[in-house]
This record gives sequence, structure tokens and C-alpha cells, in this order.
Amino acid sequence: MKRLLIGTLGNERAMTLIELLVVCVIMGIAFLGVAGLFPLGTQNLNESRMRTVATDLAQEKMEELISARSSHADLNGGSHTDSGNPIRTTFNRYWTITDNTPMTGMKKIEVQVTYPHGTTTRDIMVVTYKQG
Repeated sequence: MKRLLIGTLGNERAMTLIELLVVCVIMGIAFLGVAGLFPLGTQNLNESRMRTVATDLAQEKMEELISARSSHADLNGGSHTDSGNPIRTTFNRYWTITDNTPMTGMKKIEVQVTYPHGTTTRDIMVVTYKQG
């Protein structure tokens, strides 16, 4: 009878060890799957940062143009390029002034900021109207 009891205990311990091993393998596979998401998260974080900076640069220029006198050279009709391009070594800022749009005596102001995204280029555009 003692022999049977010892044999049963031995089998139970072996089964527990196998179960533990299976759980470790499953957890390892799960952790590898989660670890694969970190590079994607980093890319999304970087893209968000670039978009935020581009938006800030566009808004900054838009505020300058809105507060400038109507006779300022930056508000002459046509396309303009920022003299500081590339800004922060990555961003390029442009703006277009369209006179008499949407009505006589108004100016349509479009500010565009471009930045690289992998092998392509992304852009942010801010549009407003100014009387003058």
C-alpha cells in the first residue's frame, strides 16, 4: 500500500511539471505576440509627433499672416515659400494667397507644411479668409 501511494504522488508531480511547462510555452508565445506590437506603437507615436509639429508650424504661420497688414509682401497674391525651409531640418512650409475669394475684398490664405513619412511625404494644410 505504501508503494502505491508513493507511485501516485510521483505521477502527480510529473503531471504538474508538464502542465507548468505547457503554461510557460503558451505565455512565451503570448509575450512574443505582444512584443511585436511595440515597433508599431513607436511608429505611430513618431507619426503623431511629426503631425503635431507640422500643425503647430502651419498654425504659427497662419497667425503671422492674419496679424500682418494687408499690404505686407507675404499677403500678395500667389504662392510663397518660407525662407527658413527646411524648418527644423525636416519640415517645409508654403502658403498661397488668393485675392478676392470668396468675395471681393477678401483673401483666401492656405498654409501647407510638408514632412517626410517613410518613402512618401505627408502634409498639413490650414485655410482661412482675411478681409483686406
